[in-house]
Amino acid sequence: MNFTAIDFETANSGRSSACALGLVQVRDGIVTAEHNWLIDPQQPFDGMNIAIHGITPSMVRGQPTFAELWPTVEPLLQGEIVIAHNAAFDMSVLRYCLDDYSLGYPGFQYLCTYLLGKKMLQDLPSHKLNVISAHFGIRLKHHDALEDARASALILLKLMEQWQQFDPLLLAGSQGYKAGTMYDGGYTPFKAAPKKAAKKPAAGKKAAAKTTSKEANTTPMPAASGLLDSEAPVVAAQDVTASVTHPATVKEPTPAALLVPELVRGQRVDIGDKLSASRLLAAVEWDAPASHLEVSQPETAAFLLRESGRCEQERELIFSGNMEDPSGSVFCSKPAAHMGHLYLQLTSLPAAITRIALAFTVAEFSGDRNPGPIWNASVSLIDSRTGVRLAVFPLSRNVMPGMSVVIGEFYRYKDKWRFAAIGELLPGGLPALCSHYGLEADSVTKAQAESAAAAD
Repeated sequence: MNFTAIDFETANSGRSSACALGLVQVRDGIVTAEHNWLIDPQQPFDGMNIAIHGITPSMVRGQPTFAELWPTVEPLLQGEIVIAHNAAFDMSVLRYCLDDYSLGYPGFQYLCTYLLGKKMLQDLPSHKLNVISAHFGIRLKHHDALEDARASALILLKLMEQWQQFDPLLLAGSQGYKAGTMYDGGYTPFKAAPKKAAKKPAAGKKAAAKTTSKEANTTPMPAASGLLDSEAPVVAAQDVTASVTHPATVKEPTPAALLVPELVRGQRVDIGDKLSASRLLAAVEWDAPASHLEVSQPETAAFLLRESGRCEQERELIFSGNMEDPSGSVFCSKPAAHMGHLYLQLTSLPAAITRIALAFTVAEFSGDRNPGPIWNASVSLIDSRTGVRLAVFPLSRNVMPGMSVVIGEFYRYKDKWRFAAIGELLPGGLPALCSHYGLEADSVTKAQAESAAAAD
């Protein structure tokens, strides 16, 4: 439950006239930091706007301009899940202000609590911020930037609690919404995901048979993986993410629903059959000493590969320095220091992408401070529409600084996506993987360093 809520107030009807910004940080479901800034828009104030928010020209005289404030604000947004009530307005204010001063866009995903509330609280007469706040008993001084940002954050927490979701992006996905994004050079809006017409099953069509040994011998796999076809025992899951249905209508889970496949190295599973999902969250988690946060930040990454087994452009590597692929089908985020999330919409990937390699890397430490190994690393495959965990692959080995792990690969086989559990340790970290998959390691390392500096 990590995210950042923002709210802008403007001096006039122009979107580049930001005169106040409120920002609230939430970590593990708790408000941990609040910021409230007045901004000199260097533009005239409209009487209507003053009547709404009460900010006058004399109040912003001597305050920083947006360009002067931006170096303070940018690190608080970079790589975050950002929320706002009526996010279309706040994100447009941010873009217009950045454009006015020729500043680059930060990289983050964003959600709109107005649209989520409209979908999830249909009994309310209105879904304005003050109405939803009153519904949840949230105190609000409306049109104060900090108060509005705080109310937006608390509303999202209430929605997540009421619908038993642990991740804001999963909550949005469960309601049929695709997160908006902002990235260097552009943006995509927060909007409802397109609905696909249900296909009528062919008469008499039987369930797909198990994979044959012939298929196993012809499936393209990485040379270093040493994969074998094997069936891992199905084990009882330690936890299963709750249904996104309202708590009052949650049904008692059946014994089959409590069984989650625990994959072993070399195992392959069909996404369309055993996992039953084409919109996936690959959630990588690990344990590490606190010193890793100061010395060596682990990185979760996805390489979008062509038939040649290589990437053709740098934007086909998805990691903290490039959070989304050009098609918008793969996105990464870091909801906590000990986990990395990769969201995949496999059915919308370009046909030229035949494989996706998932990787976990630990950068080389410098100086005398060896932070020690990462341990208990695992990846869970989760249906991003429901939040239900479908399979788990424990890596069962420690990862030292300067090492990387090819966790596994999604790959196309006969118009179907499959997942292969690899778990192969490789030296050299992310730069070595980049070279292996055909990318310039130096430019990727630079982007990684810039992203880490922004996070710090």
